[in-house]
Amino acid sequence: MHRMARLAAHGGLIIVTAASATAQEATDSLSETQVLVVATVHSQHRRNPNYSHQDVVHILDTFEPDVVCVEIRPQDFRRSPYLQEMMLATVWGIAHGLEVCGFDWFDGTTRERRRALEQTPEYVEKALRLDSLTAINPITSTFDEAYGDYWSGEMSYAFYNGVEYNRYHEEAYRLSLAVYGDDPVNLMYETRNRHMMQLAWEVIRRHPGKKIAMLTGAEHKHYFDRDLRTRPGIRVVEFDEMLPFVERPLHPTVAAFIQEGDDLPYYDRGFPLDTAAYYRGKLTNLVHGPDMDWRPDIIPRRNVEVAARVLSRWRAHQPVSPRMIFEEGWLHFLEGDCDASIERYSDLVQMTRQSAVHDPFLVVYTYRNLGLCHDLSGNREAALLAYARARELAPGTRMERSVDLMLRDFENTPYRRGRAREPFGR
Repeated sequence: MHRMARLAAHGGLIIVTAASATAQEATDSLSETQVLVVATVHSQHRRNPNYSHQDVVHILDTFEPDVVCVEIRPQDFRRSPYLQEMMLATVWGIAHGLEVCGFDWFDGTTRERRRALEQTPEYVEKALRLDSLTAINPITSTFDEAYGDYWSGEMSYAFYNGVEYNRYHEEAYRLSLAVYGDDPVNLMYETRNRHMMQLAWEVIRRHPGKKIAMLTGAEHKHYFDRDLRTRPGIRVVEFDEMLPFVERPLHPTVAAFIQEGDDLPYYDRGFPLDTAAYYRGKLTNLVHGPDMDWRPDIIPRRNVEVAARVLSRWRAHQPVSPRMIFEEGWLHFLEGDCDASIERYSDLVQMTRQSAVHDPFLVVYTYRNLGLCHDLSGNREAALLAYARARELAPGTRMERSVDLMLRDFENTPYRRGRAREPFGR
C-alpha cells in the first residue's frame, strides 16, 4: 500500500499516520478544483464563423481560469510554432498574468508509420472490418447519419464540446481499438492520451482549489473528461454551464494576435531562434502566397495592411537587410506608390551589383518588380530593360523554372493594373 495512504492498527483502534493525514489534506484541498476541457478544431478555427479564434477567447474570458494547459509538447512550448489556437490561448494566459503549461505528447514517427501500414493488405482488411462495425453500431451510425461530414462544415463550439459529439468519438475509438489495438493507425490513442493526461495532472496537482482550463483537439476531450471524473476532488465543468459567453474587449496583445497574426508574445526569451526567418514567413503568408507574386491583384487589401505592420515590427527588432528592402519595395508597389517602390528596388540593384544580395529570388524579382512599376509609371523602355535583366539572371538559379510565369506577357504587353497610384488588392 502507498505510504501516503497507509493506515496503522494499534490497540484495537485505527490511527491515521502523519503520512495518511497529509494525503487526506491533499485530497481535501483538491475538492474544489474545477477543470474545463475545451475541445478545439485546429485549422478549422480560421474559417468556421461558428467557432472562431475569438470564440476561444470568449470561452477563456467566461471561465476565468487560474491556469491554462495547452496541447503543445513541453519541449516545444514557447519555442516552436504550433497550433494557432494553442498559441492564442498561451498569449491570452500570459497577457492575464497566468501560468500556462504545455501537455501534448506524441512520437514524431507515428504518422509516417501509419501511412506505411495503411498500404498493407492486412490493414486494408481491418479498415473494411472497422467500417462494418461503425455502420451497425447504433451510436456511430446514428451520428454519421445525422451529421455526415461534420468536420468540413461550420458546426459550433457547443457541438464540438457537446455530449453527442464526445460520445460518438468515445465509441468510435473503442471500435478502433478493438480492430487495430493501440496502434499507429489510430495514432496510439491510448498511449498518447494517457501520457497527455499524466502531464496535465502534474499541473492540476500543483494548483489545488483552482480553476484549470485544458485546451485540446476535439477528439481528445472525451478521454480527458472521463479520466478526470474518476479523480477524487476534481469537478469537471460542463460546457453548458458556461453559456452564454461573456464578450469583453480584447486585450491589446490578444487582439494583435487575432487581427494581425502577431504571435511574437507566444515565444519565450531567445525564441524564435531565427528572427529573420520568422518575419519572412509572416510576410510570405500574407503577400507571397500561392500565385501572389505572379498575380499581385489577387492579394487582399487587408493582407497588405497587416504586412506593413509586420514589416514595421521586423525593422524595430533587426538591422535593415536586403530582404527588408525588397519587402518595402513590394509593399509600396501593392499600395500603389510606384515612385517609392522604384526607389527601394533601385537600392537593391546597387547592392546586387556590389554582390551584397545572394538570394536568387530577391535578385530576379527585384528586376521583374521594377518592370511592373515602370510600366505603371508609363516608362515602357525602362520596363523592358528590367524584364530583360530578370530573364537574363534567372537561368542557373531556382528561379529558372518559373521565369515565364513571373514575366507572363509583360515583355509584349505593358503591365496594367489600374492607375499607378491606385492601391492594389480587394
